Amino acid sequence: MAKPMWAGFVSAILLAFICAGIYAFTERSHVAEAQSATIVGVDADIDDNNDGTPDNTATSLGAINSCISVNPDSVFSIDLFIQEVTNLDAWDAIFQFDESVLEVNSLAVADFFLGSNVYTHLHCYTDGVCEVGGQDQSQSHAGHDGSGVLGRLEFTAIGTGISEANLDLRPPASMVVLRDGEGTPIGDDDGDGFFDGTILNATIAVGLPCPGECQPGVDTDGDGFDDDVECYLGTDPLDDCSNNPSHAAWPLDINNDQVVTVVGDVLWFAGLIGSTCDGSEFCKRLDLSGNGVITVVGDVLPFAGHIGDWCS
Repeated sequence: MAKPMWAGFVSAILLAFICAGIYAFTERSHVAEAQSATIVGVDADIDDNNDGTPDNTATSLGAINSCISVNPDSVFSIDLFIQEVTNLDAWDAIFQFDESVLEVNSLAVADFFLGSNVYTHLHCYTDGVCEVGGQDQSQSHAGHDGSGVLGRLEFTAIGTGISEANLDLRPPASMVVLRDGEGTPIGDDDGDGFFDGTILNATIAVGLPCPGECQPGVDTDGDGFDDDVECYLGTDPLDDCSNNPSHAAWPLDINNDQVVTVVGDVLWFAGLIGSTCDGSEFCKRLDLSGNGVITVVGDVLPFAGHIGDWCS
């Protein structure tokens, strides 16, 4: 992490001001949950219970897992999923992986979120990139609401190593497209045709353990927070810097803009000192100490000396 020469002096003054004045805001006993929004992502381990039955279905999702460890030469599947979407009729994406570790066998789309009459698109190139997608072929084009599995990708593990399982290629840009029954993009805020919301990637470990398995006393990405703490916070234990506004990586960078500031990060605590976490993701994101209560000493003082720090 780097910062300009003046940052240490300004940091001390601003942090003292914030700690003294933060109590002046209206206190709340519980932290409000963030509003829900459409999420697209990869569930690496679709059988949490190891009972041979996938946890996800066409219209429901179990726990979402960001990594799975499999044996060499094994055949296994992962799910491409969607949460909280309205009127979805078609989807397309670019899926990226390590072709020296994995080989794609098939993509199943029919009888999942878009129903039984679905056009399936799968085209893989030689550089570990596949075009994937599906479209409802029914005449009504009524659209589908809710959450579930967009498609199930089957792989063969062909080599030992760690492979990304990526739908989110930002930067430079999202390559996920969601469309309604009229062909209008869903979740496209900037008008470029691509989905701009949260996209969750995953990791596949072949013949190796998953990296950063929420281990206490281990700081895999070197950002000053142990992996088990980051798992609680919801930040990426394998990356010390956000890759996009939806990627929470550095615990001190609350707004994921790659720089620690009073306005962008510390002021999130205003009015919340003394609040007991209600289990929401938003509350846990601010509970840097992981003790279930938002406090100055445990959660605001960690910013001391870091105002103006940035990452890349």
